Amino acid sequence: MPALLAQLAAPGAQLVRATGSDGRRQLYVFDADRESFATFAGNGSGWTVRQGGPVALWDDIQRALIAWQDAGRPDISAMRLRITPRSHRYWIGDSPALRWEHRLT
Repeated sequence: MPALLAQLAAPGAQLVRATGSDGRRQLYVFDADRESFATFAGNGSGWTVRQGGPVALWDDIQRALIAWQDAGRPDISAMRLRITPRSHRYWIGDSPALRWEHRLT
């Protein structure tokens, strides 16, 4: 579920994994269409996050994950989807933080 929630919160983003020249693992989330990124560098006990661009990608993803945890970590069977000619709407329960609409172009 966390990966699905991340994709719903940042639908155009891509995850890239890399290893720096010093051997540290790094993760990148890029959304080229929205000209935004988040980088995650391991710091021993967790990750240091840096974001840039007009959209704070990690903030959006983190809000979705926290709302999901607060809702009791429902599984995939709790996900609802409505498909219309103009958009795809996703939601879990009644929480506004667990609702997404992806408009079709």
